[in-house]
Amino acid sequence: MKRALGAIGIALILLALPATVFARGQSPKEESVKIAFFVSDLSNVFHQAQYTEAKEYAMERYGAEVFAFDGQSDSNVMTQNIDQLLPQGMDMATLHIWDQEAARPGVNDAVENGVVMATFFSPIGGTGIPVVRSDEASISYDMGAEMAEQWKAANPDKPIVMVQLGWPNHTEVGSGRTDPFVEGVLSVDPSATNLGCLDASRGPDATKQIVADLVVQRPDVNLIYSEASNLTVGTMAALRQAGRGVMENGVPVTEIVASVDFDEVEMKEIYDPNSSLKLSMGLPPKETARARIDNLFAIANGEIDQVADPESLTFAAAYKISYWSMERDDAAEWLNDQFGTNIQ
Repeated sequence: MKRALGAIGIALILLALPATVFARGQSPKEESVKIAFFVSDLSNVFHQAQYTEAKEYAMERYGAEVFAFDGQSDSNVMTQNIDQLLPQGMDMATLHIWDQEAARPGVNDAVENGVVMATFFSPIGGTGIPVVRSDEASISYDMGAEMAEQWKAANPDKPIVMVQLGWPNHTEVGSGRTDPFVEGVLSVDPSATNLGCLDASRGPDATKQIVADLVVQRPDVNLIYSEASNLTVGTMAALRQAGRGVMENGVPVTEIVASVDFDEVEMKEIYDPNSSLKLSMGLPPKETARARIDNLFAIANGEIDQVADPESLTFAAAYKISYWSMERDDAAEWLNDQFGTNIQ
């Protein structure tokens, strides 16, 4: 059921925005729209690339200015940044927030004062503002299915035992990564054993210890979904320390590992035929940035409701990078385009 702002409220929001909101491909104007582009940590290469693309794309397509609001990997800073929207004269904001409850009052205040608002990755309960998410679920499902197929083909007498390493209590990680991965594996082998999602939220060092303990307690584990690239560093280190983490010319021997946040470092391992890291979810900063910017203008133009129950959900693209189903040259081209690398 929609929680409408009302005709008068919508009219006030639209009238408050500069005329450039409705224009496409124009040259910059003195009163161009000002967009707050929130990122959780601007030191992260994905978020750097996102912001760079958002700034260029918004100016070229809409004549709008984009300003980075860096959360500095600190939920308090992210929340405080919301309070700066009105003082800094922002017309629009696409948020990236870790503490939704703390952010709620500031978000509702900004909406009431005519700021066009949306959020990235996680909904902010009690606000009804639109959400943009990467299409992680379909990629997680596909990776799970492909891993199961490859394991069964190479090791038909060794039952599948899977585990996920990530954030077991995080709703969006569960719905986008953990749950669809399990469904993908089970679609190939309904008898597969699932050890569940182990809490690796404390980072790569903690993950290394978790995996070191896991392979002692359950040496039969053979499909591992490491749900972030920094966690994968710890995962692979522990596997190698235990004499695992290997393949024989691309044929699974000890296990198959999948990751998230495909980057130049992961590419070296994925396309190494003797490493068990063989898949990763590629999250494209360019397409993600464009989706977030387009989402704001769709709200301003009345194509998407600013406030609704349930909130509007828009998916940005995600990609499956796989040793078995994507050529190395194609993966290199993808990285070069999205991140500005120069991989040959």
